[in-house]
Amino acid sequence: MIALSVGHSRRINGRYDGGAYSPHLGKNERDFNMEVATYTHSLLESAGVESRIVSEYAGRGYTTAMMDAARQIEAMGATLAVEFHFNSATPSANGHEWLYWHSSKGGKKLAQAFHDRFTQDFPTIKARGVKPLNSSSRGAQFVRLTHCPAIILEPFFGSNESDCRTITARCLASAYTGAILNYLRNA
Repeated sequence: MIALSVGHSRRINGRYDGGAYSPHLGKNERDFNMEVATYTHSLLESAGVESRIVSEYAGRGYTTAMMDAARQIEAMGATLAVEFHFNSATPSANGHEWLYWHSSKGGKKLAQAFHDRFTQDFPTIKARGVKPLNSSSRGAQFVRLTHCPAIILEPFFGSNESDCRTITARCLASAYTGAILNYLRNA
């Protein structure tokens, strides 16, 4: 079972956090990644791999939301988990990176599978690498609290026009599915 978690799915005052907004995509992280997760789920199911989308995190703050996500992922019996995001910064910032908990060997292998597939499928997007997170890293709770190998996907910068011209929800889903299938074959 693969957990496909959509980042920024915590409600604040009745509305989803949403994450960063990309003027080039015309969407925030959560809305864009709901599309990607739906396509990824469909492609995995077509390949005979069971998956579920986690698209609502309960909790009043970031840590409690990540605790809820981790509980949901464990309850479904997931063997690996990915959380969909995209980066945002200055218009010139670009590239993809894959984040894992520093002591998770499975997380590192999963992150490497995503890095390799993405570098192959999107050679014009700068490879920023596979990066370990620790307790002092911003946003590390998802990969720290999840019971199985887990990574955070940062495939491009929503603030970078060139990155966004290269990306569609369907092509991301295809690359993600390929990375997951490669990981499962080599696990």
